[in-house]
Amino acid sequence: METGTSESIYDPQFVRGLFNRMSRSYERMNVIMSFGFALIWRRQLMRLIDRDGPGLAVVDLMSGMGEAWGPLRRRFPDAAVTALDFSPDMTGHALAKSTQRFGGAIAVLCEDVLGSTLPTAAFDVVVCAYGLKTFDAAQSLLLGSEVARILKPGGQFAFIEVTQPPNPVLRKLYDLYLSIVVPLAGTLLISDPIEYRMLYRYVRAYGAGDRSAAGFTRDDLTLTRRSHFFGCATSFSGRKIAR
Repeated sequence: METGTSESIYDPQFVRGLFNRMSRSYERMNVIMSFGFALIWRRQLMRLIDRDGPGLAVVDLMSGMGEAWGPLRRRFPDAAVTALDFSPDMTGHALAKSTQRFGGAIAVLCEDVLGSTLPTAAFDVVVCAYGLKTFDAAQSLLLGSEVARILKPGGQFAFIEVTQPPNPVLRKLYDLYLSIVVPLAGTLLISDPIEYRMLYRYVRAYGAGDRSAAGFTRDDLTLTRRSHFFGCATSFSGRKIAR
């Protein structure tokens, strides 16, 4: 597989192909390679939203195979939930999960979040786990504008992403783990290490998540940035300002 140049790894076709290939293993590898922290961070993500009550409209962006739906449904049991991802293979698994585990209650759309048909001012809550690192600076700005567009006035958003910790010793250990141990696990468990080596490239380029913070820094959004587990993950949350 061509691993791409620094510029091409943010091309939507490249990213879509990467996640199509990872769809057969992504859910279990996500848990294994994070030592279970991926599950913890998803639960923490949902707690960043203080909206509650019946009738909420919630959208899970870059939803993958629906890995966040368990904590999402526990946090918003009565919400109308839409999930969106642009990988056909990922959304195929997600559709099966919606039917088999959630009674078809989660509507799944296969679309690019940067140019979706999601209606304007339609959602009370926007959430996303681990979908930010594959956007470059310009795409991050566009994502911020799309979040502002689809949120209702007063609606809330919360995103979480894996980041590089600021402590140099921890960052070195983290880099070694992502660049060597995770691809090795991919070889031993699924004989498919190249895609997981690409995840390290994305995390290394993403750094502390400054480009996402810039994307969400808008006149019509508030923004709170939080560090999780010594900076190994970072969340971005806020609300759309009602005018």
